[in-house]
Amino acid sequence: MAFGRHVRRTNFRSTRCIACRGRGKNVLKLKLSFLLLLVVACSDDAVESSESTDSQAPHSDSLEIEDARARTSRPPHANSAAFMTLLNHGPDDLVLVGVKTRRAKVSELHTMLHEDGKMKMRRVKRLVVPSKGELVLKPGADHLMFFELDKAWRDGDDLQLTLLFAKYPEQTITLKVEK
Repeated sequence: MAFGRHVRRTNFRSTRCIACRGRGKNVLKLKLSFLLLLVVACSDDAVESSESTDSQAPHSDSLEIEDARARTSRPPHANSAAFMTLLNHGPDDLVLVGVKTRRAKVSELHTMLHEDGKMKMRRVKRLVVPSKGELVLKPGADHLMFFELDKAWRDGDDLQLTLLFAKYPEQTITLKVEK
């Protein structure tokens, strides 16, 4: 077969250029060496960038949680809500992206919207705790919502929740269920 000025001899095991007479092995070694060097260089950058990201992450003491409580569930509804105030003492916004508990199959972040003269509850993907500010989770506004409860949440029960943040450690808290 002819490819440009090189004539290639083929058999079922290999294809090689008659004009190069085996110099292809050196080219292959050179390409592999370059590829290896590229991989090593990129991996050093990846380690360095992950270290710098970790050092820029907010410290876990920059968040304070106050007045945390959950609402009792009302039969026949197998749902409830939780409320609290999150205080951010850090220089960066904290983004709440989720919540989880063993006491409910579904846990969501919610807000309330005023549409067509009515208040409507909507799921949101995130809630922001502003730098040097607070996020108040309360009835009729932003709150945590729980569906498919393991059993009725009764007044006085302890409830453990884990708050999930983007670029911030998870925060597990215990709160009381109230009427």
